[in-house]
Amino acid sequence: MWTSAKSVQFRNYQRTAPMNKKKSNVWQYFYKTSGTVATCLLCNRNYSRRGRGTTCLRNHLKSKHPPEFLSLSGDIKYLDLVKSEISIGSPQHPTAQLELNLHETDSDPLDTEDNSYNKRCDEKLALMLLNHSFEFIEGPGFVNFIRALQPRYTIQPRSYYEKILCEDIHRKMHHHLKQQVDLLDAISLSTSLWRGDKGEGLLSLSCSGISRDFQTHRLMLKCEALNYESTSKVACWIRDLVPSLAIELPKEKIHCIIRDEMTALPGSLPDCNVHRLQMCVRFALQSNELLQNLSSKCKQIVDHFASSKMANDHLKFIQEIRLTRDPCTLISYDPFQWNSAFQMMSSVFRMKDALSLYCEEYSLVQIYPDEWIEIDLCSKVMQPCEETIKIWSNPSTTTSSVIPLVAALRDSLRTDVHNFVSSVTICSFARKLLEELEMKFSHITSDIKFLMATYFDPRYKQAFFTEREEQLVANEVLLVLAGVPDDCNGQPPLKIIKVSSTSSQKNESKIDSILDSILTTGTTNTQQPNTSMGSQSQIKNLLYLYNSEPRIDRNMDPLIWWRNNIKYNSLYGIVRRFLSAPAASVVSEGLFRKSAHLYMDMQAGLNPESASKILLIKSNFSFSNSDIN
Repeated sequence: MWTSAKSVQFRNYQRTAPMNKKKSNVWQYFYKTSGTVATCLLCNRNYSRRGRGTTCLRNHLKSKHPPEFLSLSGDIKYLDLVKSEISIGSPQHPTAQLELNLHETDSDPLDTEDNSYNKRCDEKLALMLLNHSFEFIEGPGFVNFIRALQPRYTIQPRSYYEKILCEDIHRKMHHHLKQQVDLLDAISLSTSLWRGDKGEGLLSLSCSGISRDFQTHRLMLKCEALNYESTSKVACWIRDLVPSLAIELPKEKIHCIIRDEMTALPGSLPDCNVHRLQMCVRFALQSNELLQNLSSKCKQIVDHFASSKMANDHLKFIQEIRLTRDPCTLISYDPFQWNSAFQMMSSVFRMKDALSLYCEEYSLVQIYPDEWIEIDLCSKVMQPCEETIKIWSNPSTTTSSVIPLVAALRDSLRTDVHNFVSSVTICSFARKLLEELEMKFSHITSDIKFLMATYFDPRYKQAFFTEREEQLVANEVLLVLAGVPDDCNGQPPLKIIKVSSTSSQKNESKIDSILDSILTTGTTNTQQPNTSMGSQSQIKNLLYLYNSEPRIDRNMDPLIWWRNNIKYNSLYGIVRRFLSAPAASVVSEGLFRKSAHLYMDMQAGLNPESASKILLIKSNFSFSNSDIN
């Protein structure tokens, strides 16, 4: 049915349209928007002209505008065809006088395209809600923007997009995850729990593995969005996290399970190396009363400037005008940040001069000269710990870096205990930290998972091993690859040859410098392979060849090295297995912090089960974008 405005528009177009006898008369109802798009003057719909013909345009008129289709009298074939299929009744309105009685109703190509177009828009808008609250699409600004951009698209209720995410897209994601897991011969699982200050939290199960082309795959297998009502269920969920997994994981495929501090078994230490080291630091600080008092002083100073804008502005004035320096900011204490107390003290130390000038004019907590020294020394003790945790927190860091970095930390703390003996507070702190490190990481030199991962990392190999640890690794490799018994049939034990590193690059990082020193100055064994024994075993020959290779630079990717050295392909299976385990399980924290909008939706009524599915999609979407669409 035409409106008066459309009729005027159509008549104006007919008067101004250029006369071209060769041009199809169907164009009196269409105009070209572009070379491949035509717009119907009757219903204002855009239509893609595949092949640039006019048959598709005639089909549209036949399906949606029969009177106008009949008016194409210049084409007798189409006119006779339609007349034979259309019977004319006698209703009131001219355009309502036609009743279609087609034996085979032709579907309108425009309607088909619209449905596909709307479906794509629905899915894209649903995916946008991975990073935005459901309230966002209901806001007047967004609604008006969509109306201006595409008036034909209708924004649906939030439950509509929730269903798309939790049913359609979640099903595709689940299928994708199963395919990815099937590509991996061995996987390492990690569990993580992160809680906010209002009772909300996220419990997650992730996995990592190395495919046969030596590409690392990291996948989130399960998420549980927690709220204050589900606190009592957390223990049960942790226990059932792996057994209740929808994707079947054969036991022989699971290399290890890494649990963080919150999901560790009762009475046991976390498997996550980041949380173990954080526990070392926390216990060392709690046992040092003098250092805690110094931290409290710094907190009073920080709180003073945080609560007074005038005081903060004056401190900024002192830095910019009197000291002619770029202004620094004080870091507030955050109980949820493991090193917050040390970061706060470091920020106070950086502003030592400005704070001293401020104290000359105003009353403020006084920090004495020897305390300033202790703050500085404390930062130097903590620097390698912070650098180590930063390295371990990188998802690409595997357990192969645990033994080397613990050895570097041990050397650093022993040096600090010796050098900082003049400060009772800091020397005591460094000694306690060393004791905690020795105790909580004592297992790594006897755990075959850490030894094998370090050995098969061409950056480290056997540089940090004792003779006993070398023999443990050699026996395990032969046992796994060839089933050789420990006594090796009376043959002499396989010795691992130590070769010094070829790396000469200098690093600014303190922990890097210590590592380079250990790798460069370590004892070099120039012992040649025992050829008589090597000739009896292809595996032993291969290991001797690997041991004689120089270590690669620490900045290189060990997986690339293995992929490029195809002569060691018989070792590939065991290499992929032991290098699959990450150094830490820190997935939940980042995902939790990026999903605050989702927890707001939960407070507004979003089902926690739906929120968990959305979190699973969100965590994996960066790896699967091209595969699930």
